[in-house]
Amino acid sequence: MPVPSRKLYFGLLAAGLQTTLFSSAAAAAEYQMANLHTNPSALLLRADINDTLLQIDGYFFVDDSDELIQGIKKAYDEGRALQGRSRGVLVIPGDEAELVRRLEDISDDANSVLAGGHFTLNTNSPKWHIIGGSEFRGSERFDYDEDDANRLRFATLLGLFSFGELQSAMEVSVVWSNYLGLNYRFKIDGLENTQFGISPKLQNISLIERSISISDYDEEKLFDAGRDVDQNLQLNADLGVSHRMDNWTLGLAIKDVYQQSMHSTIGTEYQQRSQISASVDYHASWAAFRFDADLTPQTGFGEIPSQRIYQAATAIPLSERVALLLDYRWSDNPYSDDAPGLGLHYNLGQLLHINAQFSYAGSNELGGSINLQLPL
Repeated sequence: MPVPSRKLYFGLLAAGLQTTLFSSAAAAAEYQMANLHTNPSALLLRADINDTLLQIDGYFFVDDSDELIQGIKKAYDEGRALQGRSRGVLVIPGDEAELVRRLEDISDDANSVLAGGHFTLNTNSPKWHIIGGSEFRGSERFDYDEDDANRLRFATLLGLFSFGELQSAMEVSVVWSNYLGLNYRFKIDGLENTQFGISPKLQNISLIERSISISDYDEEKLFDAGRDVDQNLQLNADLGVSHRMDNWTLGLAIKDVYQQSMHSTIGTEYQQRSQISASVDYHASWAAFRFDADLTPQTGFGEIPSQRIYQAATAIPLSERVALLLDYRWSDNPYSDDAPGLGLHYNLGQLLHINAQFSYAGSNELGGSINLQLPL
């Protein structure tokens, strides 16, 4: 279960992708296909675009603010050294104190990883686009077994210590979603300023949950997708609606209409739920603004807590082709810190777009994202 000391940034860059997709020609009708991954209705129907366009993006964020990686490496090295001395009968009572201290120092420390990417390809019809994506959320926490202190003291009294006898372990949880689908957008007579969208998709959700003992610690084992994986392949869909009023655009999206309960290989339940989000956009000649909010929480799993993300962003034109991107994100998850973002947007006409963003909350809390759309 999540613990009060952790700071998780799940959703920071995923939300950042949707809030920094502005055109520096803010008053013009923007055409950025990446918006389809956050709201299936968000892309304008443009029959005048005949070019074949490809959009790709990628993002990552690593939060090791507790310095868990460094702490567990020191504990692991100390444990191996103590075991080596034990085999040479060089251990005396009290030699275990340093290892006990290191294990206690990292008790309930956690870190997290967020990574993923998406692509969009247009078709001969302005109403249809091919979409796909991969979204990875992972978290680990060190679960310190207090009885390990007594095990260590007893072992040094006997002068014989085996590192494998310790029960402290890394608890790892991962939700990894991959999908491939089609996006379809349409309007209804009498609602010319309102656009609807649906993205039916083939979705695969992988649940990874494992416990790695301190004696068996290896960074490559933490998020290894080759074992302890429960796969769930299913059909699903996202829905969206957008309404335009002069320079304003209101959006509402429902992600994953189909809901089901899944279980990891060790039996922990993951209840997939539809996530509803809303957005408000304002485009003017001098700047663009956007606000996004999760109306329902993102589902948690194991060490990954559920949470709602809120984000405000602006794009300030620096020239006809370059805009400065600023955003601020906060969460109702008590384990997360608020975080600002900074980036640049470059456009050449209405079809070629490049966004780059960097987030830095500390030496062990950083990430970045990039989005590219170009004619083929």
